[in-house]
Amino acid sequence: DCLWSLAPAWRFAKQTGRTLVIDWRGSCYLDEPFTNAFPVFFEPVEDIAGVRVICDDDLNRRSFPGPFFPAWWNKPSIDCVYRPDEQIFRERDALDQLFQSKRDSDATTVVCDACLMWRCDQEAEREIFRSIKPRPEIRARIDAIYREHFEPYSVIGIHA
Repeated sequence: DCLWSLAPAWRFAKQTGRTLVIDWRGSCYLDEPFTNAFPVFFEPVEDIAGVRVICDDDLNRRSFPGPFFPAWWNKPSIDCVYRPDEQIFRERDALDQLFQSKRDSDATTVVCDACLMWRCDQEAEREIFRSIKPRPEIRARIDAIYREHFEPYSVIGIHA
């Protein structure tokens, strides 16, 4: 879901000349809420097809300027602790409308914190998958599993 949501965010950054920040803190894939999951799983990138990328684990020391889009993110932090599902769905729909319009936002920072899976063209998705690489230790484990279980066979992969 993170990778699929990255594609429309990248496409928006490319269309508008913005910097793409990959901030996967609070990921359900890690037990450390303040660790950015992206550099845990993927090699660092500074650019994806002409779009400047910030994806390091320095995000806890950075601050991004407002105003923000969607407007929810302009509230004081204490008011944003609980975000109901209905709010997340509203944000997803507002982001989708913005991205589909191919226009920029007046907001200084656009926050894509709703699942935007299947909300982008295949070429953008392919660009993301071409541009990011698993960390060497993860790639080695993938290769080992492949050699052990799949190499001698014709393989059809299905994910349901």
